[in-house]
Amino acid sequence: MNYEELEDGQLLESIAGKDRGALEALYTRYSGPVYSLAMHLLRDPGASEEVTQDTFFNVWRRGSSYKSNRGSVTAWLFSIAHHRTIDELRKRRRDQTRVQHGVDMSQRPTEARSDDPTEYATAQFESSRLKEALTVLRPEQREVVILAYFGGFTHSEIARKLDQPLGTVKTRMRLAIKKLRGVIGPTRQESAEYGL
Repeated sequence: MNYEELEDGQLLESIAGKDRGALEALYTRYSGPVYSLAMHLLRDPGASEEVTQDTFFNVWRRGSSYKSNRGSVTAWLFSIAHHRTIDELRKRRRDQTRVQHGVDMSQRPTEARSDDPTEYATAQFESSRLKEALTVLRPEQREVVILAYFGGFTHSEIARKLDQPLGTVKTRMRLAIKKLRGVIGPTRQESAEYGL
């Protein structure tokens, strides 16, 4: 089969049938523009290459989900690429907040000392749920939650660290916790600490 002669939609039909040759043809056709999109937003060749690879991996996995009545193959493909690039940008912002304030997000200090394996496992589970949910927060809300939850700082300490009024920090924390509660519900620890 000469894949170069096939239209995008035909290639995607073949990809949905797990035809690797069709995926290679689509990759050859669009990997450059996808890489350029990622590079424009990320300004990082390595990360842009990773986004490109992830985009086409998603095309391979989700090829059958494409519906021609919802738009062109290129619109669908670049939508996947754009979402993957935005995910990478969000991850970088979270990491930058963590590094900027020297916060270890792998564990909470108060929970790391527990000798009870059940307590430790529960704490690790809640911590991972919170890390995933942090993506819904505005950057300034995410910052105070990371400092409080993972850094162990009080509201007053956060206010001093960020050079913000205490009332602003408390408001950001309250709004953040409210939004997080809507996404994951209150964790056991949050319920105790914030009266949720």
